[in-house]
Amino acid sequence: MKGPYIMKSTRLTYIFLLSSILVLSFSNEAFAAMKKKGGKGAFAGGSLSVGFGLALATADQSGINSLITTAKATTNSTAGNLSAATEYVGYLTFRFSNNFVALQLRPTLFSQSSSGSGSDGSHSYQLSGLTVFPLVRIIALSNELIDFYLQGGLGYGKLDGTIKNGATSSSFSGSAFGAQIGLGSEFCFVPDHCFNIEGNYRYLPISRNIVSSGSGLPAGVSQNTPDRELEDTSGTDVSTSLSGISGLLSYTYNF
Repeated sequence: MKGPYIMKSTRLTYIFLLSSILVLSFSNEAFAAMKKKGGKGAFAGGSLSVGFGLALATADQSGINSLITTAKATTNSTAGNLSAATEYVGYLTFRFSNNFVALQLRPTLFSQSSSGSGSDGSHSYQLSGLTVFPLVRIIALSNELIDFYLQGGLGYGKLDGTIKNGATSSSFSGSAFGAQIGLGSEFCFVPDHCFNIEGNYRYLPISRNIVSSGSGLPAGVSQNTPDRELEDTSGTDVSTSLSGISGLLSYTYNF
């Protein structure tokens, strides 16, 4: 099922790129209407910025990991549990003139995988996803060089997954709404060019995943029929998750 996974990853990449283009387009439209104030753009008394970065996240996939444990017991699989994940982050931020509150739109791409081999052939477990979160940021401390802030918001996440155990395979997807909170700091050594360091916690469990295609029954799976829930051998829906703690390093350009 390597092909469908690549197609899903490609679709997610297109969505992320489209979001980034829309963000930049909106920024340019706003920038055209702005006045220069103190070296930074001001729109209705506020300012705009765009940025991108890379985050490392913990996402405990207990549902998938239980299938991996079964595969280890039945086929001597060498695939490890899913734990660490990578996220590619983009954002558009509007900062109010009071310099205390900002609003941010943040899309991210999520990727997590594990692979190995068993007595029945190669094993792979792959998840790719997308989240979109509007965030409210409270800038608690600020000076010419550093901002310290708290942020939080509600958003949406979607995960696509593939499992392959030898000749058996399953492709599935699920989505849910969740919440995110965090804190961070922004360092502006040059007025318009800044770097951000953040720590965030996101709560976004996905309790049900719908099978899109399947062949046989991968280890630990009892239900693998398209358009129905992916289930383990106890008859429980196999869950996935976008919940966890993440550390983000990003670059921001202030208009």
